Amino acid sequence: MRFKESMTFIKRFADSPRRIGSVAPSSKFLTNAMLDRVDWDNANYIAELGAGTGVFTREIVKRAKPDAKILVFEIDPALQKMIQEEHPEHKGLSLHSDAQELYRYMQDNEISALDFVISSLPFTVLPPRVTVRILDAVVKCLKPEGHFVAYQYSSIMKHVLQKKFARIQTRFVLCNIPPAFVYDCFEAKK
Repeated sequence: MRFKESMTFIKRFADSPRRIGSVAPSSKFLTNAMLDRVDWDNANYIAELGAGTGVFTREIVKRAKPDAKILVFEIDPALQKMIQEEHPEHKGLSLHSDAQELYRYMQDNEISALDFVISSLPFTVLPPRVTVRILDAVVKCLKPEGHFVAYQYSSIMKHVLQKKFARIQTRFVLCNIPPAFVYDCFEAKK
């Protein structure tokens, strides 16, 4: 793990734990659990919500097709800067702050629907109205065959996700600090 990245993450968490939601960046085990089931050959339009220090962003850029459009959302300006500095050459990547505005940013980037949305947002500590707005935006923006994947540190969100998606597969990743539940969600209920 990158030392500077870890130190930045810990500092940002200490400054605003409700906004960051974790004490450490995601492990390679969680990263693989989140991204290994994505159909990268058919993922042209991707959104990442709550990018943090860019652990998933880095892997998305590696795995995505060179011409894929990637909308990355991170509310913390210091973390945004880290991501921006790491990926200046990727023309399809655009950085935004408010995941509640997902649909508007899709329109700005001439994207009609998303193939894949990955979320690291700490839904259980966000205000409930914000969680609902973000999940409603995800449902609205996904293609009918689209895939939403999110991780959480408890199973509290499962019942909320079941209201939004017809099919959910749950996995548990022990090798992460803290261990996490991964939710693969399909067939958005529009």
